[in-house]
This record gives sequence, structure tokens and C-alpha cells, in this order.
Amino acid sequence: MALDEFLERIARDRARKIVYVHVEEPRLPEWGCSVDVLPVPEPVKNSLKAAGITRLYRFQEQAIKTILSGKDTLILAGTGMGKTEAFLVPILSKVVENPFGGVKALLIYPTKALARDQLKRILKLTSTIFGARVAVLDGDTPEKERRRIYSNPPPILITNPDMIHVSLQLSQEFKHLISTAEYVVLDDVHVYNGVLGAHVAYVLRRLRRVLKEEPLFIGSSATIGNPESFAKKFFGKEVEVIRAGESKKSRVTHVLVKPFGRSKYVEALALLKVSLEKGKKTLIFADSHRAVESLKRYANRYKVPLKVHRAGISPSERAKIEELFRKGILRALAATPTLEVGIDIGDLDVVILLNIPPTYTRYVQRTGRCGRRGQEAYVFTILGDDPISGYYENNPEDFFRREYDPMAIDLSNEEIVKTHLLAMARDQPYKPTDLTPLERQILAKLLVEGLVRVNNYVKLTRKGLKYLRNRMSLRGTGDVVEIVDSRTGRAIGSRELPMAIRELHPGAIYMHGGELFRVIEYKEKEKKAFVEKIPVDIELTTYPLYYSEPSEEKMLSEKRVYNIPVAYGELTVRQVVWGYVEKNFFTGEMLSEKALDNEVSYLFKSKGIYLWIPPNPSWNIFQNAEAFHAIEHALITAAELLVGASPTDLAGISFPSGHIYIYDSHAGGSGISYLLYERLEEAFKRAYNLVKNCKCEDGCPRCIFSPYCGNNNKILSRKKALQVLETIIYKPRVVEVIEERYGKPIV
Repeated sequence: MALDEFLERIARDRARKIVYVHVEEPRLPEWGCSVDVLPVPEPVKNSLKAAGITRLYRFQEQAIKTILSGKDTLILAGTGMGKTEAFLVPILSKVVENPFGGVKALLIYPTKALARDQLKRILKLTSTIFGARVAVLDGDTPEKERRRIYSNPPPILITNPDMIHVSLQLSQEFKHLISTAEYVVLDDVHVYNGVLGAHVAYVLRRLRRVLKEEPLFIGSSATIGNPESFAKKFFGKEVEVIRAGESKKSRVTHVLVKPFGRSKYVEALALLKVSLEKGKKTLIFADSHRAVESLKRYANRYKVPLKVHRAGISPSERAKIEELFRKGILRALAATPTLEVGIDIGDLDVVILLNIPPTYTRYVQRTGRCGRRGQEAYVFTILGDDPISGYYENNPEDFFRREYDPMAIDLSNEEIVKTHLLAMARDQPYKPTDLTPLERQILAKLLVEGLVRVNNYVKLTRKGLKYLRNRMSLRGTGDVVEIVDSRTGRAIGSRELPMAIRELHPGAIYMHGGELFRVIEYKEKEKKAFVEKIPVDIELTTYPLYYSEPSEEKMLSEKRVYNIPVAYGELTVRQVVWGYVEKNFFTGEMLSEKALDNEVSYLFKSKGIYLWIPPNPSWNIFQNAEAFHAIEHALITAAELLVGASPTDLAGISFPSGHIYIYDSHAGGSGISYLLYERLEEAFKRAYNLVKNCKCEDGCPRCIFSPYCGNNNKILSRKKALQVLETIIYKPRVVEVIEERYGKPIV
């Protein structure tokens, strides 16, 4: 297609190729009824009209009527389509009946920032209704406002899961305040994937224990691939799913770009520079704090004006950045998924994606941030030298034909269950008979460990209280390492294990808040890493060298895939960092490889897949190791394509004996590996196509290399992996005996 003036300017740079251009034309959802015929009280109708809403979309009408009929409901719609009005109208209809009867509805948002941002929108609908007061109660609520809320409860209370998790344990006043709630609304349900979703599902269960009546659950979300099954697990009951269909207020041009001879970071800044020259307000998304901090490091070097928005920056600083960006004073921002949800950041012209997002749902969320005011907008997705980018470079149409990804939630994660069984006892004592069989098994372990005592009711011991205090985060399952500035003794941040040992081993360079630190000491028992600040212009970065040792604990399911024996079950994994490599941060040139004086290790439980492929008898142990290590990498890449796993959701281990393990990176398990287990046959096909279609000599970043490989992408062979996969898929044979594992583990 012909390129417009802006894209022509982008295309002039010979260091990039425009791989594909896809244009989304504006389209609106199907219209529904007039506000006048809605079965709601007149004050509610008048509030809609005062907000400029005289007619609803069809999905809004359906959602309102479904909720009014008393059915638990999940509303699926894109950004800026009016999900808030769809769930708020029936709630306001209830509030009008008795505006001074205490809290009627809990509106739960994933973050404090989003909750306060949505308050402005909610007030537009409630301000004209007598008694329809709204308040925010979270960790930032001033004491004076908090006292006012407790003494004169508003009918609508806005909060977040973390506030509920903590307050149920600590505050009888809070439990009394929310006990009258009849509606529990969770906005942005698609955020509650994996570990966070399992935590919040248990928080909702604990919440139900303190409510006087069973509440009506309402969820709103971007479209997800398995809404019915996910919602049943998450809410603990069947829900009615209301779908809005696709919509766009603006013409949005999606562009796949491929840089040549320069890194993704330099390409992102080159795109940003053109956008700023053309007066376009731009947001760059990356998936990790390391990626965002790296982008800032490049921006400083090339003097490109850029601010960073991520977790770990103080709430006040993030709020300041959001306000400057919303007003247009700040024109360029790099963010982690902290800005993926619906915080109002104003009229955004361009979104640049540093990499392909982990799931299509998240791609839609991020790209939905631009063009919301009706202006023409652009989305640039930067393709790299990784296997997934290579696939979409060769099959660009498939990029825009993807289906919405399923969401994973594992309610049997032992670490999560332990946390909430302890928290439930702190909320209010309970009887063992109140629990499921799995929970009773885990309770028995808590009893043996001395974390609880049982005398008709379950109560916390002092040891259990200390254990719980160290596991108050809803965003992880493992232990946490505190990062301490060695000169001041001040804690500057923290990282969760097992990832922490790979980022905070002695000698590691750690990026934090735009500054660089070198780890000088790691204390395993105290779980502390001591760091010292180094000059920001040092052109070094580090990558860990590590191995993992798996132990099979309990098989939960087994089957055969292409006659290969496969099992899914519980694992214990010992991860050991033994050294690291130093590279030039800007060129990627490897400078040195160093061994640690003392290895750093961490032992944790997880869930995952374990399978056995018979080794090739004509190969030696090293050649078999090359094949199986490559297959392990290829299967994890296939998981990213099939089940929306992010690059750090899964980890793998292979042995030259043909034993391969792919497991959840989070302690206790996240459910992602089980999604892969269910689709393993297709994963083998994807892995085969990946290694077959690459034109490299015997392995490269476009097929079997991984940026998270603990062996620095050594002991890999694309050709040998292809030979094994061809045999598995096209010449399957029955495997009767599973041999004993041998050889060193490779990750």
C-alpha cells in the first residue's frame, strides 16, 4: 500500500525495513437501546444524560440487564468502550434505593494509580445523584479521610486487592465497613493471570467470609481466550459473559519494522526521534524493568528526552510523570506494563513496542492506548533476531490474525495456598472442615512446620505470623532478596527469588532508577544483596551463568505425545549461579567470563512437564546434549506462540539422556506449563517448523538461542534438533522403557 508522509519519513532510514503495514479503520460496536427505555430509576437515567450519554451500545444494554437480573457477569470490551458505565448503572440503581445503608459496592482495581484515575470518570456519573457518594480507600488515603469513610460509609468504595489482603488481617473496622457490600467489581480482569490471579482468587474467597450476604461478582476485561473457564476458577462460580466485539475510534496504522545493524533500543529511539520531530506524543512499551532501564541508558547516551514509568519508582514520582504526560508537557515516555491498564494519559499518537508482547491480549491493550480521542495513530512493533520475530517477519499476516490468548490460573500452588491459609486464620479463625481436601493436606504441613495450631479452630502461631509477614506480596510466591546500598545501609529495592540470584550475584551489574550498581556481596541466609553505585557511563552489563537440578516429586497427569512419554507434576528445582559473563552494553561484545568464588543457589518447588526422548545411539553424549538442549529452547519458544507465555514465565532443563523439563519459573507454579502440557503436540510441530525454516549454519538467535540461557547459548545444535524432531513427528515409535537420567543438566 502507499505510505503516508509520516511513514515515508520512517521508511527513508536505510537501517530499517518496513516489513508489513496493517490499517485498522474506525468502527463502533453495535448500538443498543435509548437511555430513556432502560429499566433503571430516573436519577440514574438523568446522570447518564448529564454525562452526554443518550444511547447505549448493545453490550452495555446486555450487561446492565444481566446484572440487574442478579447474574454474576464478565464484560469483555476494548479500551475506552464504556465498560465502566456498563457495570456502574445497575449499581447506582441499587444505591438510589438506599444511599445511606453503608457500602453497597466494592470496586477493585489492580493498582492504586488506576483506582484514583478511574475515580474521576465515576464521579461524572455519580455527581448528579443524591447520596451516591464515592470514596477511595487504599494505602495512600490520608488518616482524616479514612476516619470520615469509617464514620460515614459511602455506598461505593474503590480499593485494590493488596489493600483488602492486608486490611482483612489487620482491621476489624475495615471488615465491618465492607461487610454490607452486595456487589464486588473487578476491573481489568485480564491482569489477573498466573501468580497474581491465583493470589487474588484467594483474596476474593477470604473477602466472601466477612460479607453478610453472598455478593454479585462483576468483572470487566479486555477480550481473553477462555473467559468462561477462567472466570469460574477466578470467581469460584459460573458467570454470564457479555462480549462487545471489536471497536476503534480512530484510524490506527500498525507497522512491523525490522532494524539492520543496530539494537532494538537504538531502533526504538530512532523511531521516537522521528515521532517527536513530527510533534507526536509517544509511549514506548517494554516487558521488564531491565529493558526500560536499558532504554533510558541508551536515551541518556544519545541525548533523547525520555522519562521512565515502572514499578519500583515511588508512587508520587509516577503520578507526577503521568500528569506531565497527560498534559503534553512530557512528550516521550518508556513504560513497563504499569501503563498497560487504563490510566488516563491523554491523547496518544504513537505506541512503540520494544518487542512483541507476551500475549495478543496484551498487544491489544497496549496498542489501544493510542488513538482514543479520534486522532490518527500509529503502532510500531520492533522485530528482533529472536525466533518469534523471525516467524512473523516471514508470516506477517499471521501477526494480525492471532486469537486472544487463554489465561492461566493455578489454585493448587502450594506457596500461594499456604500464604492464604495463614492469612485466613489471621482474618478470623476457621475450622479444618471448611477447607478443600488439597487445602487440608497443606494445612497438615503448616501444622508440622509449627506455623499454626489447631484446637477445633485454626489459629496462627508466632512463627506463622512471622512467616506471613515475609510473604505479604500478591505478585510473587518466592522469598525476596533485599537490595542494600553498602555505603549508606539503605534498602533501595528488592527482587524475588529465584530470579534474584541471577541478577544479584556477586559481580552483577544492576540497573535501578536510571543508576548503575555493582553487587559486591550476596548473603544467602539473610537474603540480602549489598551493592555500590558505579558511574552511569560505564559500558558494561552482565549475564549470569547457571544450571538447574530438577527432582520429580509427584506426578499429576501423564500421556503420550507422538509416542513420547510425557508427565505433568510437581518438581523441586535447585538453581545454581556459578559465574557470569561481562559484555559491552551497547555492542553486545563479550568481554570476559568469570567464575564466582562461591556458587549462589536457591531451592524451590514448582510444577512442570517432564518428558523422555530416546537418545540417538550413533551420537556421543555431547552430540545428544546439543540436540536436547536445542529442543528445550525451541519448545519454550513454541509456548510463547501457543499459550502466551512471556520469556520469563517458563524455564527449562535438558539432559544428554533425552530427559527434558519445562517448568513454571514462579515458586509453586503459575499454571502456564500446564497450558503447554495440554497443547504439547502442537508445540512439537511449532518447534519443528522453527528449527527447519531457519537458514543458519547450526543455531542462531532466530531459532534456538535464548537470552535467558544459563550456558550462554553453548551446547546447541539446530541440525541435530531437527533430526530428532523429524523422527518424533514423522517416524514415531513406541517407547516402552524410560531410561535413567544421566549427564550434566543444561539450561
